[in-house]
Amino acid sequence: MSRKENHKEKIHPRNGVIINFDGNFNLDSLYNAIKKWFDDYRYDYYEKENTEKNFPEGNFIVLKLEGRREVDDYVKFFIETEITVFRLNKIEKGYKGELKVNLRGFYLLDYNENWKSLPFLFYIYRKIILKKKIDEFYEPKIYEELMNLTSEVKSNLGIAK
Repeated sequence: MSRKENHKEKIHPRNGVIINFDGNFNLDSLYNAIKKWFDDYRYDYYEKENTEKNFPEGNFIVLKLEGRREVDDYVKFFIETEITVFRLNKIEKGYKGELKVNLRGFYLLDYNENWKSLPFLFYIYRKIILKKKIDEFYEPKIYEELMNLTSEVKSNLGIAK
């Protein structure tokens, strides 16, 4: 685990927000809605994985999408979206299958590693000087954005928010 990973703070819920859906949906529309959300919120968008396997009962797909945004010189936000589709079959309008979407939010402190050579001072800065800003701004902001993306996914799937 890199030093940077040591300072990547998870936002609750710890395992992420999990959305399960079974029925008809438009996978292309969902993908585009997530990508647009990242663009609208000024996140740099990365497609980490796009895997599809064909089975007689339907296709299996895994999409891993990540957004990264520098908040300031000290903090960077990350939102990871993992879409897993089971038994996907093309129908007249869209697709039918089982869908699981897992959304996770993180923030990374000192992403430029300015405090790398001063770990004790970094600890003091994080736990004492910056604590209020982390508790009252960074954590609520990334959580709010995570919940906003969750609402966008649910809306796209036609699930009540």
